[in-house]
Amino acid sequence: MKALKTPCILIHVALILLCLRTQICYGQDYPDAESPPAPPAPPPGQDLCNGIFLTYNFMGRELLYPHLKNASAQAWAFKAMATVVNAGSEELKAWKLFVGFRHREILVSATGATIIDGGDFPAAVGNGTTFVGNPQADLKTAIETAGDYPQISAQIEIKGTQFGVKPPTIPMPKSLKLVNDGYLCPAAKNDGT
Repeated sequence: MKALKTPCILIHVALILLCLRTQICYGQDYPDAESPPAPPAPPPGQDLCNGIFLTYNFMGRELLYPHLKNASAQAWAFKAMATVVNAGSEELKAWKLFVGFRHREILVSATGATIIDGGDFPAAVGNGTTFVGNPQADLKTAIETAGDYPQISAQIEIKGTQFGVKPPTIPMPKSLKLVNDGYLCPAAKNDGT
């Protein structure tokens, strides 16, 4: 009788191990090469907006030559990203965004927009400038696009030079506003550093 119990125990152990193996073995989900990239995360605060949401993010800076001891004369290369998002219920036609620069900025490029006066780069914009959408001048609504973020938003990648704002101070514009007729913007707020 003992000889019969041993093979049964081995079969039971083998079945238990087989069951355990199938319980802990999970398949790997490999993304398809053709799947679209995930949409960018909405900026903080956008979920509270039922209109046009504007942001300006300072992305960083680099010390430029010549290196000067006079901090107010020292030049810094900077990168920033401005965003216009239509979080409202009406299409925004021919958007115009005013950025109130204040550190003697000289823009070298603005990908995703052009300067309203149509001037060439480099452009001195130390008192602020207005950007217009190029190539995306109109921003549709989330309702008519099923929330397709690239159709309801425009991003402006800004590169340029600014003066006199050394780290750790973060050089933000004085103002940020939509200048399209029929829109009234509250004062801009800093979020974090």
